[in-house]
Order: sequence, then structure tokens, then C-alpha cells
Amino acid sequence: MIHEAFPLLRRWSVLLSIAALSACTTVGPDFEPPEPEVPTSYDAPIPSRFQGSFSSDYWWELFNDPKLSELVELGLEENLEIRAAASRVREARAQARGVTAQTGPNFEIGGESGGSISRNLGAEDHTRSGSLEAILDGSWEIDVFGRLARSEEAAWARAEREEALQREAVRLTTAEIARTYINLRGEQLRLSLTQRSLDLQEQTLELVQQRVASGLAPGLDEVRARAALASLQADLGPLRSNIQSFENALAVLTDQPPGALVELLSPEAPVPDVEDGSPVGVPLDMVRHRPDLRAAELQIAAATAEIGVATAELYPRLTIPGSISLTRGGVGTENIVNTLMGSLSLLLQMPLYDGGERREAVTAAEERATQALLNYRETLLNALQEVEDALLNYRGTALRLSSLEEAVENNRLAYQQSQELYRQGFASFIDVLDSQRELTTSEQELAEAERQLSLEAVNLYAALGSGLPEEEELASSEGQ
Repeated sequence: MIHEAFPLLRRWSVLLSIAALSACTTVGPDFEPPEPEVPTSYDAPIPSRFQGSFSSDYWWELFNDPKLSELVELGLEENLEIRAAASRVREARAQARGVTAQTGPNFEIGGESGGSISRNLGAEDHTRSGSLEAILDGSWEIDVFGRLARSEEAAWARAEREEALQREAVRLTTAEIARTYINLRGEQLRLSLTQRSLDLQEQTLELVQQRVASGLAPGLDEVRARAALASLQADLGPLRSNIQSFENALAVLTDQPPGALVELLSPEAPVPDVEDGSPVGVPLDMVRHRPDLRAAELQIAAATAEIGVATAELYPRLTIPGSISLTRGGVGTENIVNTLMGSLSLLLQMPLYDGGERREAVTAAEERATQALLNYRETLLNALQEVEDALLNYRGTALRLSSLEEAVENNRLAYQQSQELYRQGFASFIDVLDSQRELTTSEQELAEAERQLSLEAVNLYAALGSGLPEEEELASSEGQ
């Protein structure tokens, strides 16, 4: 009886072939990448150190600070946000593979067994018989209007978007590590300058005490000198607290408990600076490099595909269900019977009336695509602004730094002269205090300008989005 199922199998094969050939209509719009409207060049002037030849190094390596590079590399491996983003990539890929699997046939197999015993009354003999049955059920939705194809398209666009968001997490995290490290070194520099100012103030206090003891200066000068010394000492506590806070922040950014990086960061080091930076390029380069722009573009792609999914729901859905069962009866007897049976059908589901629900779903999908396009435009404008602001702030800080260097040098000379004049009795102690206060203030402002210049360099590189690990390098560490 097995041969009786062959015509059925041939019929099934023919129907599947016809249905597969009919799957040639995909409704809904096709995705077209947006054309970024950007100027040919940046409006802000580009500093000379960012006009050099292209560097293939990671941007943080341009600071020539081994500890900064070590921290960033550690963050790329251990930062929790980057690792969570990598997990979201794997999740999205698994979901996309699941959607792809829905485009093919689906089979399930089951089985059943049974038996019986019969005995004649008054007789010792009995009869045993049993049966075995295996059932193969299958179904295949024929994608006549592209619902499955658009679903697959949307799923893989979302997976690629998660990959872009992973690189965006890298962009933001590396910049945050660099900013925190620069702030740490900046506070260490300010602490060092404050301690040096304390040494100068203590020398001044000794000089005043000598003059007061000799009757050459009033006791008020000593009181003022002690007040100035106490004022400087008051700055030490907050500076040390800030340093420890930045150390703790770096530890958390690299998935370590607060205090874990004290030994690595305790030796003071200069504020890192860029001498020969990678070129800024043109705005279109930034568009190609920024992962958040890529993610926004892929959101448009997913939303566009979802329009096709919603549109396909307006049309009939065709499914081919079928089953094959093989039964072996009479097991345990001489009369074993094998039976092969099969069934095949075409299931057509056609929407008749839903009060406009499906049509409104299409409208909602179209609006989501519009929102994705507007989000892309906003992301693009914000990215351009970030680059422009970083260029302007870098230039302004560089000019301020140059002026402060001159101010520090002149204030140092003024302090030395006022101290000597006070020793000789040709200047009041107020002149000494004023000159020392001006020197301390200008040194602190210079240190702050050095820190801010380095921070603006980080802001510029982060805004450009270049100098980051490629997707292949990130993929190699996704299993961590």
C-alpha cells in the first residue's frame, strides 16, 4: 500500500513548485538610503595640527600616553555597556535568523504505539497484537505578497542597527574614558601647583616673620600672610577628593570596583596633549564614520520594511498544510499490515472586514518611517554641530592658552620683584600678596586651559567618529 502514496507525493511536489513560483510579488516600498545634506567643508577654522596626513591609529593613541591607551583598551574589553551592546547584537542576530527560518517549510514528527491481548474463556492460549504509527506534519506559508520577505528584511536591518549601536557605545565609552583620565591628570596638576604655591607662601611667611621680629614690618603683615597660607591649604582637600573620584570613575568604566586603579594612576603625569593629530576631513567623511548616523539610517530601513509587512496583511495569505502517516498494524501476529497515508491541502486566508484595522496599521508604519527619517536628520545636524563646536572651542582654548602662558611668566617676574622690594622695604606686603595671588590664579587658569584643550581634542575625535575599531575587531570579542 506504500505505492499508493506516490501520486500524493507527486501532487504535493507540483503544488509546492507552483506556489514557490508564484511568490514573486513584494508589496511595500523598497528602502533607499537618505542623501545627507551636508556642506562641503566645515564653517569653523581647522587648527593646523588637525590638517596633517591621515593616521590609521586609534585616535587615543595620538595623545602618546601609554596609560591612557592601556585604560581605553581595558575599557574596550571589560566595559559593561560595550559588553551589553555586544549581547544585544547577538540577540538581534538570533532573532533575525529565526525570522529567516519562517520563510521555509516547517515539519514536526510524532508517533503513537498501542497493543491488545485477547484470551478465549476456558482456554489457556491468548493472542497479542500491537500497532505503531509515525506521523509527519508539515506546513509552508507561500510568501505570495512578500510579508515574510519584508519581515526578514526588517529583522536583519534591526540586527545591523544593533551592530552600529555597539560601535556607538565604543565611540561614547572611549571618549568618556579619555575625558575622565584627562580630568584626573588636570586635577593632579592643579594639586601640584597648589602645593608649590604653598611652598612659596611659607617662604613669604618666614620673610614676614623676620621683618616683624626686626620691627621693620607691622604684625598685621604676619596675620595676612597666615591667612593667605590657610586659604591655599583649604584647596588641598577638594582637589584630593576630585582626584580620587576620577580614579573611581575610571575603575567603574573598566568594570572594576572603586579604588582598583590607584596604583596604576597614582604617579603624577602631565596632561596628555595631541601634537600631530589625524586630519578632520570634510563633513561627508564624518557621515561615513559616525555609528549613530549609521544606526539612524538602518532604523529607516527597518521601518520601511515594516510598511511592506503591514501592507501584505491587506492581501490573502496562502499556506500549504500536509501530513504523512505510516502505520504498522498486527505487530505480534502473522498478519502485519503496513499503511501509508497522506494529506495535502491549500489553505487560503483572505481578509474580509476588520473595521479598517489593517489599513490603519499601514498608516502607522508609514508614520514610523517618517519619524525615523526625521530622527536621522536630527542626528545628522547634532553631529555637525558637535564637530563645529569642538573646532571652535579648541581654537578658542588654544588662543587662551597662549595668552595665559605669557601671563604666568609675567606674574612670576612680578612676584619675584615684589618680594625683593618688600625685603628691601620699598614695597608693602599688600603688593606681595597681590602679586602672589595673581601668580597662583594665572597658574591655575593655565592648568585648566591645558586640560580643556585636551578635552576639546577628545570631543573633536568623538564627534568625527573616526579612529575606532572596525566591526570585525569588535565581533572577535563578542563572546566575552
